[in-house]
Amino acid sequence: MKQSKHVVLLHAYSRRNSGDGLLVDLSVALLREALGERTQVSIVAADPASFPEYEDVIAAPVMGYAGSARIAEAAAACARWRTRSVTQLRARLHDADLIVGVGGGYLRARTGAEALKLELGHMLQMRAARASGKPVVYLPQSIGPTCAGSSASSSVFGARLKGLLGAYSTVFVRDDRSLSLLASTGCAVRAPDLAVLEFERRHEAVLAKAAQRSSSVRHVAMVLREAPSWDAAKRMHYARSVQRLAELLCGQCRLSFAVQSTGRGNDDAAYYRSLGIEATLPGLKQLLADDTPDVVVSVRLHGALESILHGVPAFHLSYERKGFGAYGDLHIDDWVANAASFDPDAVVQRIFRDDAIPSFWHAAAGGLDAVRASRTRIVETLRRAAQPD
Repeated sequence: MKQSKHVVLLHAYSRRNSGDGLLVDLSVALLREALGERTQVSIVAADPASFPEYEDVIAAPVMGYAGSARIAEAAAACARWRTRSVTQLRARLHDADLIVGVGGGYLRARTGAEALKLELGHMLQMRAARASGKPVVYLPQSIGPTCAGSSASSSVFGARLKGLLGAYSTVFVRDDRSLSLLASTGCAVRAPDLAVLEFERRHEAVLAKAAQRSSSVRHVAMVLREAPSWDAAKRMHYARSVQRLAELLCGQCRLSFAVQSTGRGNDDAAYYRSLGIEATLPGLKQLLADDTPDVVVSVRLHGALESILHGVPAFHLSYERKGFGAYGDLHIDDWVANAASFDPDAVVQRIFRDDAIPSFWHAAAGGLDAVRASRTRIVETLRRAAQPD
């Protein structure tokens, strides 16, 4: 008789992006909360070597390879040939009681090139999950945009993505635009980001830790990244505003910089070097532990949320809808702004207001009942889905 459940966790990326690593850890923890500590979790990752602490991690087809091996995998995927990685994936799915998509914002494509990567990477995993006939639940996602090339191709591509998601048991989404996009499928349920759910679970410890710290702002840390694929005007505004914000902060407090991601095509250290910051910078997790700032300003959402989990208020310069969704769920909407159009002076005024830090934590504690209800719903959904017919 089977003693424990087996779950396959799809779409993991890399721990070299600490936000993506955090989402994998929170996904596994939620699965074990729902299904028991003995739950076997097989992880399908783009960078499997970056998750050595987990017992069963396999390379994602196409995404888990580099160089000529990736080209060969991509060619095989286009031809629908069964490679070793696809065979390995299907074997894991065949043995699973439940298939789960890790929380995040990876189901998107702004350009034709991004659409091709999505098709040959994540959507390959999605098709395999659907073909397995096993129950599939996706943890809180941001879905889209699905703009790829012409409006006609965009419509076809978006319909194909929605068709895959609509075949699953439940897709939890972490923002209202994603909910609207999937409204016709009947599979979508609104829920907070996994890190917001974790704040609810840990809130007593987080708030106790925050209460031990000063309410004065003498040290601010910035977590920056290169601007996404915006138009030239938005990229220029972002660059100038980031520089202006750093200058303003330097005039009022000690300023540090931290790195959140060093992954493939997502290297924050390279962006800092482009700004003329040549020093080796600490990772955010290290900075939070060893030189804790009073406030963090983060362009990366999970840099902001990881700071909050550490008991440090965070202002988020959001470059995607997910940031506004998460901060709305936490009731701290006045601590988030659009990275493409933000006002540096307004950010500084918000951070240095006399009651800034106490009011931040008071607001964050105010929405816990709704977050707790969402966590309960996700846990119950996972339990139902993992039960045999």
